[in-house]
Amino acid sequence: MYSFERDKILIVGAGLAGSTIARILAENSFKVVIIEKRNHIAGNVFDFVNKNNERIHKYGPHLLHCRNNSMGLNFLSRFTEWVKYEHKVRALLDDGRTTPLPVNKLTIEDIFGKSFDNEKATKKFLDNIRNKDLIPKNTDELFESTVGNKLADIFFRPYTKKMWGIDPKQLSISIGARLPVRTNQDCRYFNDEFQALPKYGYTEMVKNMLNHKNIEINLNTPFRKDMELKFFHSFLSVPIDEYFKFQFGSLPYRSILFEDRFEKKKDLEAPVINFTDNSPYTRKTQWNLLSNSYDFKGNFKTITYEKPCSIAANPGEYYYPVQTKNSKEIFALYDNLSKKQNSITFIGRTGLFKYIDMIPAVEIHIRIAQKFLKSLKNF
Repeated sequence: MYSFERDKILIVGAGLAGSTIARILAENSFKVVIIEKRNHIAGNVFDFVNKNNERIHKYGPHLLHCRNNSMGLNFLSRFTEWVKYEHKVRALLDDGRTTPLPVNKLTIEDIFGKSFDNEKATKKFLDNIRNKDLIPKNTDELFESTVGNKLADIFFRPYTKKMWGIDPKQLSISIGARLPVRTNQDCRYFNDEFQALPKYGYTEMVKNMLNHKNIEINLNTPFRKDMELKFFHSFLSVPIDEYFKFQFGSLPYRSILFEDRFEKKKDLEAPVINFTDNSPYTRKTQWNLLSNSYDFKGNFKTITYEKPCSIAANPGEYYYPVQTKNSKEIFALYDNLSKKQNSITFIGRTGLFKYIDMIPAVEIHIRIAQKFLKSLKNF
C-alpha cells in the first residue's frame, strides 16, 4: 500500500511541457520528481555542440518565434539570453534551382516566369490562379483555395503526403493553415516580431529551468502506472491512448528518421532546403548556418536529412499527431475519460494529441500549472 505526501508531484517527461510545469510548481514549494525515458533532458528541443562547433538539434530544427512580451517568451527569458535569428527556407525544384518558402512574390515569379511591379499585381495574379470561391474543408482544399493547383502540386501536395503518410484530402484544415502565403518579397519563414535562438542552446535553457532545489530528475526511467500511487498528482507526457490501453483505438502519429551526412561543399542557399520531389526526404538542414552555432572549424559540414516514417519504423518516437476527422473523434473520447481522473493531468504533444509550437506550448503548460494551483485552494 503506497502513501503520498500532499506536496509531492510526478512529472513524466523532461521536455518543454514538463519542465515548464516543474519550475512553476517547484517555485510554489512542491517537491517535483521528473522521470524521463531518454538519456537527456529537453525533450525534442535537445541540442548539443559537436567537435566542429556546430550546434545540432537532435530532433530537427526548432525555431522560436512569437510576439514581443508574450507570456511564454517572458517566462523562457528568465532562463536564457537570446541571439537574433530569422529563419529562411528554400525549396529545391526539379531543374536544380531553389526558390523561397513560404510562397511569396519571388516564388511566384520563379515558377511562372513572370515579373510583377508591386504587391498589388502579385495579389491579382495569385487571385486568378487560386480557387478563391472554395470554402476549404480539408488541407488539400486549403491549398487549392490559397495558392491554386499548380503551386500546390509543386510545393505542398507531394511534401504533405510524404510528411503525413496520407492524402492531404484526409488531413484536418489546421495542418495546412500553418503555411503562410505572401504577395511581398519577405523571404523570412516567419514574420513574428520576435525571432531568436537561445544563446547557449535549448538544452542549457531547459537545464536552467530545472535547476531548483525542489526538482529531482531521473533519466533513463520509463513510466509505469504504479508510480502514480506515490504522488499527490501526476502530469503525464505520455501517449494518452496507450495509457488507457487503446480502449477506443490507436491515435495516429508520424515519426522522423534523421540521417547526418558530412559534406565538403559550398553552403546551402538557406539553412533549410525543402525537397519537392518524390524522394523519401522532406528537408535538409545545415547547422552551422544557425546563429547560435559557433565558428565552424571543420572540413565537413553536418547536413541532416529528414525522412518521415511510421511509428512502427521508429518505435516510441512520436513527433507529429496526425489530425483527421476520425483521430479527433478518438482523442475526444480519451480526453473525456482523462477528465474523470482527479490525480492525473495529460500534457505535451502525446498527452494532448496536438503539435504545438514552442511558445504556445510553454503558455499552455503555464496555464495548466496555474489551474492546478488554483484548484488546491479549495482542496
